[in-house]
Amino acid sequence: MEDNILSPKWAKNKKPIKKRKPSKPLDGINHRLLRERAEKAAAEAAKVVIEPVVTENDDAMPTREELETKATELGLKFDGRTSDKKLTKLIAEALGE
Repeated sequence: MEDNILSPKWAKNKKPIKKRKPSKPLDGINHRLLRERAEKAAAEAAKVVIEPVVTENDDAMPTREELETKATELGLKFDGRTSDKKLTKLIAEALGE
């Protein structure tokens, strides 16, 4: 019965864990909070979308979509495995005939 009276308030062989509280800065400024707000503001400023300048260049390689539309107009058979190079060659042959 004496063991029950003198037993500690916590579980047997375990000590209570102290919860750590955040320290108060000496200068009164929460630098972590300021840094997080600055990072958030920088992320919002970076979200501004800059549209690329599109210039028409006839020497440029046509896109895959352009090649596919041209091939369907000419009635050429192709699938997703057909490379751009081969599709360009097929189109050139069809136009050359």
